Amino acid sequence: MSQRTGRILVALVVVSACLVFMTPQIGSSTAYGKVTEMRLHAVPPTHNGPCPATIIFRGFIAVDGRNTVTYGVTRSDGGSGEGQQTLHFKATGRKAVSYTWTLGKAGENYNGWVEIGSGNTRSNKAEFHIHCK
Repeated sequence: MSQRTGRILVALVVVSACLVFMTPQIGSSTAYGKVTEMRLHAVPPTHNGPCPATIIFRGFIAVDGRNTVTYGVTRSDGGSGEGQQTLHFKATGRKAVSYTWTLGKAGENYNGWVEIGSGNTRSNKAEFHIHCK
């Protein structure tokens, strides 16, 4: 056997060993869940009184398995809330989310919404109406 053939055989053995040890074994990989639902609602949905008014948006994010979900808030006025938030899920389930928005001046009316989102997944738009006295 030539020296070149010997080197090729050694290289093939090394590559084969790497493939065997690097290939995931059945049942050894940890699957990550997906976001299955995001919901949000305004409390109160309608305010008719003194301003500024405080609207609290409550809801949840649900996943179908272990995951870390980073989400953000989008508002109808173009604002984006407090920046990105992160939830850690150890298993399938849902976790509560909330956001507070204070706005309004005497004599003005507001119609708006807030939604949460992560990647391409978005919640419903939680609408609210404010009539400031």
